[in-house]
Amino acid sequence: VKYTRGEGNTVAEIKDKKLKMQLARAEKAVKDAQIKAAQAEILLPSEAGMLEAEGMEKTQRFTQVALKDAVDVGSAKKVFTLRLEDLGPYTAAYSRNGRHLLMGGKLGHLAVCDWQKGTVTCEVQVKETVRDVAFLHNETMFAAAQRKYVYVYDNTGLEVHCMRSHIEVNRMVYLPYHYLLATVGNAGYLKYQDTSTGKLVAEIRTRLGRCDSMNLNPSNAVCLLGHSNGTVTMWTPSVTTPIVKMLCHKGPVTCVAADRGGRYMATAGMDGQMNVWDLRTYKRVHSYYTPVPATSLDISQRGLLAVGYGTKTEIWADALAAKAHKPYMSHHSPGCSLRSLAFCPYEDVLGLG
Repeated sequence: VKYTRGEGNTVAEIKDKKLKMQLARAEKAVKDAQIKAAQAEILLPSEAGMLEAEGMEKTQRFTQVALKDAVDVGSAKKVFTLRLEDLGPYTAAYSRNGRHLLMGGKLGHLAVCDWQKGTVTCEVQVKETVRDVAFLHNETMFAAAQRKYVYVYDNTGLEVHCMRSHIEVNRMVYLPYHYLLATVGNAGYLKYQDTSTGKLVAEIRTRLGRCDSMNLNPSNAVCLLGHSNGTVTMWTPSVTTPIVKMLCHKGPVTCVAADRGGRYMATAGMDGQMNVWDLRTYKRVHSYYTPVPATSLDISQRGLLAVGYGTKTEIWADALAAKAHKPYMSHHSPGCSLRSLAFCPYEDVLGLG
């Protein structure tokens, strides 16, 4: 019934033999198409699923333990906790294919693992402060912003390069379609390094002091910087001045994130506000309140907004285009202060560091 195409033609009363044969063939083709469409239904991509509460239940009260017991074995294996208490806090980053996880501890511990198999690809102790980590074009190379310089390592943990022009870097993002590594740090300089030729492409002075929050607009590769005066600036390597400068908060901006389509941007600041902005009009759509200033933001490929503050993490569904009145999911990590969070590409997984 789902694939029927209306009532068929009646060919029994037609006297013209040629027309009768043509209509009979057409009816047979329609019936064959219906059968094939029904058989191919199983090959169609399944619809995205969400948590559904029954009765008085609320989805934000579901715990990870309860979800792990309710899902299938394959999904349950994706829920795990690594307790590395001696060398943290950690910064986490996923590879572009979502297969590998890069972890960087503040006290010098670097590790790359295949988180789906549970195997460690490489592990190294650099014996100095690590502020940020990022994969390069794939999981075979990654960069670490250490105490003074930025170092590049391969998938065996071997140091292959030292970027001495990037000094005291706080945040890094990688532009995969341009092979550029963008960094910003205490000096307030935004620098672009070409990882294919090893040359410094651009060195831009932001004139806004130290910068601790940085992210990338995945739709157009524009770098988003959050500053201590409450402004968010957008940069490209070919322009020495910000292409957009927005006053987003009354205090310093702690984190910033943009969605996959490049239409919305989320910012959080020390004023306890989390604002959602429309990047087509550069106007605020709506705002949310966080009891503690947020330390990390991320937006998934399906538009889920994750915010971490203190020991708590909240995930908001459908919170960009319209204002959501309650979080979709919530997770509490007692005794663990959140430093970073990241959605895994192509998976319904959120990594917390």
